[in-house]
Amino acid sequence: MTILEFLFSAPTYDWIRFAGFLVGIILFIAVAEKTRVALGWPPEVNRKLVHILTGVLIFFTPFFFVSNKPLIWMAVIFIVVNYIGVKTEKLKGMHDTQRRSYGTVFYPLTFLVLVVLCWQNHKTILMLSMLVLALSDAAAAIVGENIKHPHEYFLGRDKKSIEGSAVMFATSFLIVCLLLPHLDTLDGLEITWAMACWIGLVTAIVATALEALSSSGSDNLSAPLGSAFVMSFFLGHSAQMHIQFSIGLGLALTIAVVSYWIGFLTASGSVGTFLLATLVFGVGGWIWTVPISTFFVISSLLSKLGKAHKAQFAHMFDKSSRRDIGQVLANGGVAGFVILLYNYFPNPIWFVIYLGGLAAVISDTWGTEIGVFSRNQPRSIKNFQQVPPGTSGGISLLGTISALTGAFTIALCGWIVAPPDFYFSIGRFPFWVVVGAGLLASLIDSLLGATLQAQYCCPACEKITEKKRHCGQENTLLVSGHTWLDNDLVNVCCSFSGAFLAWTGMELFSR
Repeated sequence: MTILEFLFSAPTYDWIRFAGFLVGIILFIAVAEKTRVALGWPPEVNRKLVHILTGVLIFFTPFFFVSNKPLIWMAVIFIVVNYIGVKTEKLKGMHDTQRRSYGTVFYPLTFLVLVVLCWQNHKTILMLSMLVLALSDAAAAIVGENIKHPHEYFLGRDKKSIEGSAVMFATSFLIVCLLLPHLDTLDGLEITWAMACWIGLVTAIVATALEALSSSGSDNLSAPLGSAFVMSFFLGHSAQMHIQFSIGLGLALTIAVVSYWIGFLTASGSVGTFLLATLVFGVGGWIWTVPISTFFVISSLLSKLGKAHKAQFAHMFDKSSRRDIGQVLANGGVAGFVILLYNYFPNPIWFVIYLGGLAAVISDTWGTEIGVFSRNQPRSIKNFQQVPPGTSGGISLLGTISALTGAFTIALCGWIVAPPDFYFSIGRFPFWVVVGAGLLASLIDSLLGATLQAQYCCPACEKITEKKRHCGQENTLLVSGHTWLDNDLVNVCCSFSGAFLAWTGMELFSR
């Protein structure tokens, strides 16, 4: 069978229904657009109607289609059409909102991902996740935009409201709680009302947090996929794992709130930490929790150490010691992704890769936080010439020793908590692979900082900085590097390098 034959292999009646669904959606969009123009409705009203109707139609697709191939093509068509619509500013009833948004592109993209992954054995997850997108997300936006005096907040670029988030939570909970017991037979399951409410509660919490963090319509991707992950975890694991995940969520919430209260995290960083910690604690348990908790706690304390001394370098760094969502994802995003891979493809090597990523970011963090106290002038890793303390790419003996100590600390945590079947002991290669991966990755971070990371000069004070605005929001001028490569992206590269080097080391030394 050729690729084309595979992609188009479906019963004839499925293609007939595909044509009917496609024509029906297009006709509805056209009629709604004409009605909107005739009645003078704002574009946002029409967009919400299309958003809801499309999701409801998708909800019923498992009852009408045998194969998922027509649905895959339907998703691809609307991804392309909607992307062109956003770029050309056509179909204002679908795309014109108060902010530039790619939500209409993320919508069919979410459907494409879910229909590919869930059609075979998890149709229930596909249906409920898309209904959360269609109803909960739309209800949150409608309430938040139409209430007279909403309690507004910002976690990202987009404005959110407490009332809208409350509606998002309540609607998501009701969708899963009320429908899951009636749809479970589609996948050969038996779900009690109590279990459905439990799953609904956890799903609603995660979906609401993801929606609150979203910007530019990304909640059309993050909220339903996050909901799908939670439901798939609960439907695919034992009661013991359900308890572990729920306890992990509670522990993650506690850490996020306390960290925000004592000043370790911003509001966005707190919500991001909650989601990341829920994933790590809930899926990995205490074995995976100890290393990342060690990194977070000690690194946060170090960031507060010597505040008076570090204040002289504050003008150079783009971010403060209080971590936001960008810093949380930059330092922990790779670790979270590895946890996801471990969940779906269990293998002890993922733990070593996970530790490698953490060893990299802790090496970089400790090297920076402690290295600024060096009495000797740091040198650029690019040419080994002396540079001012705090300069990106600057290294010192104290900073390098601190980086090595950080990597060693993470490797030691892994050795202490790893069970015997992970083959991780201080006398075997994995320990030293993690240490080496962490140190080398921190040097890669320094090299990127010295060569490719964006560096700016403030025209007012003529100081070099990572900030795009300086001295009372004065626009700075790029003097080296690339504008798209900021410190957060460099940290992502650092973490990925540590994980990749750990995997490479295991491949080399395990033969």
